[in-house]
Amino acid sequence: MLKKLGKYELIRKIGEGASSTVYLGCDPFTQREVAIKVATPEVLQDPEKGKLYTRLFLTEASLVGKLNHPHIVQIFDAVVTDKLCYIVMEYVAGGTLEAYARPGKLLPVDHVVELVFKCTRALDFAQRMGITHRDIKPANILLSGRSDIKISDFGTAITSAQ
Repeated sequence: MLKKLGKYELIRKIGEGASSTVYLGCDPFTQREVAIKVATPEVLQDPEKGKLYTRLFLTEASLVGKLNHPHIVQIFDAVVTDKLCYIVMEYVAGGTLEAYARPGKLLPVDHVVELVFKCTRALDFAQRMGITHRDIKPANILLSGRSDIKISDFGTAITSAQ
């Protein structure tokens, strides 16, 4: 595993998807933990897919980075080149709702109603700013405490102007 990515120190891998890996990192300037979403090298090596993915990565970073809402993960930094793409964002320690989306692990209904309300407020805010998430699912909703959430991974975000 890499030890550093730009100025960011990598601590450990915390997630993995089809086209990216997420690491827990440390920003030495602010002395805070951050999550760093790194595009997999295979995606970037394909000339056609790499160009598209680079554009989507940059779009996510620039659009979502403008959103300031208590239930949307904040983006701090982004690096997008032909060979390397990563987004540095707020680290949310509680894991995803995916763990509670199976029989035997379901959350109480009153808790779910509260979480859904917070998600709808965040998604409404993003929509009013011209951004549509288009991939809302339990894996993209992070738990931040017992009854608080942060929506992440706007990778397929579009603006209403498109």
